[in-house]
Amino acid sequence: MTTTREVRAYLPAPMTNGQYLADVLLRRLRLVGAFVVLSLLAGLAYVMLSPTSYIASGRILLDPIGLQILGTGVSPRSSARDTSTIDAESQTYVITSRAVFDRVITAERLEQDPMFGGRPRGPLGSLLVRFGLSEPLDPRTLALRVLDRALTVVRNPNSFVVNVYVSTGNRDTSARIANAVMNAYVEEENAAQAATAKRAGLSVDARLEALQARLRDAEERYERYRSAHGIVVANGQAVIEKQVIDLSGQLITAESRVNELQSALTQIRNSRNGVVRLEAIPEAFRGGSIESLRNRYAAARQVENNLNATLGPRHPDYITATLQTAEARRLLDQTIRDMVHSVSVELDRAKGTVAALKGQLEAAKSQISNTNESSVRLRELGREVEVSRSIYETFLGRSRELAEQQRFDNTNTRVLSFASPPIAPSGPPAILVLIASLLMGVGLGTAAAWGMEQLSATRTKETVA
Repeated sequence: MTTTREVRAYLPAPMTNGQYLADVLLRRLRLVGAFVVLSLLAGLAYVMLSPTSYIASGRILLDPIGLQILGTGVSPRSSARDTSTIDAESQTYVITSRAVFDRVITAERLEQDPMFGGRPRGPLGSLLVRFGLSEPLDPRTLALRVLDRALTVVRNPNSFVVNVYVSTGNRDTSARIANAVMNAYVEEENAAQAATAKRAGLSVDARLEALQARLRDAEERYERYRSAHGIVVANGQAVIEKQVIDLSGQLITAESRVNELQSALTQIRNSRNGVVRLEAIPEAFRGGSIESLRNRYAAARQVENNLNATLGPRHPDYITATLQTAEARRLLDQTIRDMVHSVSVELDRAKGTVAALKGQLEAAKSQISNTNESSVRLRELGREVEVSRSIYETFLGRSRELAEQQRFDNTNTRVLSFASPPIAPSGPPAILVLIASLLMGVGLGTAAAWGMEQLSATRTKETVA
């Protein structure tokens, strides 16, 4: 019969007993070794069977806003920040769109590349196609599918910079396809901008023809109405209306001239009668002769007064001086009379001009009153012509602007950095995979050995009991 001491020899020791754990591993060394070998074989199989992948990356600066080229300067268009962010996020989907992929496949001939569309079918796939159980894959469709799996696009947070990653089994192919994708995206953006401008231009041109017809119709209705009512127009305004404006201005000027001449005539007459001095006569009417005669008369009068005081009134010199003063006064009076006559004649002529202008103005106003309703309708038709012409010219300018936009690139999208062939393949190195497999095998083997030891001890305890 087994003693209690013998039973305790099979019972497991506490976990902290390193010697016991070493004994367990030694007793279960084959089990631990089996797990290590299996793990190493699994790691080696992963290293040998997993395909080698090279990831090449490049960067693109997106431009969801675009440049405002036509205008006062070349600058980005204004746009809300939230809208720009949404547009930038949408551009990441454009990079992975069918339009961009088609450009890449065509440019790089991926339908013939063994890594893409030129990949041969496996034996099973060939049999399925031969017996009609599967449709043959189009090389372009296959290339499109492989390219979609190989491409990854990631936008950097809070920026318009997008990273483009391409993963293939060849380092040069990865870099070449990544660059082709970025170039194709830039070309697609330019083509989309040009196509948008072209569509808008076609719409504007279609509307332009209708606007031109409407303008022509408005001009014809205006001319027909004007001719039917005998209204003469110059520079967009009825001649009779312009004549009234001109006559009114001329009448104001003529009346002002009459007032000026009337005032000057009154001053001249008062100066002749001694009521006012000659200086009160407007300078424009005095002239040089009257000033000379006034000075001559004043000098003669001064000499006469001096001789009268010194020689007496009967002296011959005084008598001579008196005669000279009288002559100077006579000449001055004659000049003033001539001036009165000249100003009076000019005044009468000015009054005649005023009367004639008033008559012409009244006649023109009478003519306007007779054609007032027709003039109002003509002005309405003229305004319709101007509005139609303004709209037509606006559309015409926009049409030419859109036509020019198709000829230049107004996007600011560009490739920041082109992809270069990666130095090493992606994924962990083979040595790290084998080391990890070894450690995993040791761990699993140790756990299995410990579990087996615990199970054996439990069975032994039940047997003793």
